[in-house]
Amino acid sequence: MNKPYDSGLIVGRFQTFHKGHQRLVETGLTLCDRLLILVGSAQECGTVRNPLNIQTRIDMIRTVYDTDRIMIYGLSDMTDENDIRPEWGRYLLGNVDRYLYKAPELMIYGNDESRSRWFDVEDIKDTSEFIVNRGSLPISATMLRTMMVQDNRKDWMQWVDPRLHKMYDRIRTELMTVSYYQDKAKIF
Repeated sequence: MNKPYDSGLIVGRFQTFHKGHQRLVETGLTLCDRLLILVGSAQECGTVRNPLNIQTRIDMIRTVYDTDRIMIYGLSDMTDENDIRPEWGRYLLGNVDRYLYKAPELMIYGNDESRSRWFDVEDIKDTSEFIVNRGSLPISATMLRTMMVQDNRKDWMQWVDPRLHKMYDRIRTELMTVSYYQDKAKIF
């Protein structure tokens, strides 16, 4: 396809997939022939931090991007999701190798996510990084979950791709099975 890079990598939890995430994917599609998206914390759902199951999160991305240029797979946490160190980076790259059969040529992430401590310098010596400034998109998945707890569909819709609007009820229903969000809804 003659893009600057053969393969790109995006890693995220996507709880829920929003326009900030979409900007990462659009950047990856612009720069790479193939894009691998690893959906983190795949082993966990029904918790405050990870309320949505892996299939819902993959379905959100696939609803927006139906292309064979994108590969989407779940990635379980190695230990604790905050256990970020070079061993985590090697674990991540080992999983990337399962799908790309090589290290990614480009990693794409937002300026609110430091990836430098994830890797030993030697492990990514042939991988470039592209940092997407998300300053003009002041949104987070936490904010979207709050909008869903409040059943504020109208505001939620502003921050997600229109193709996801039809998934609102499914996503909100799953979110509201978590007792934390049920309790939070009683406050509003």
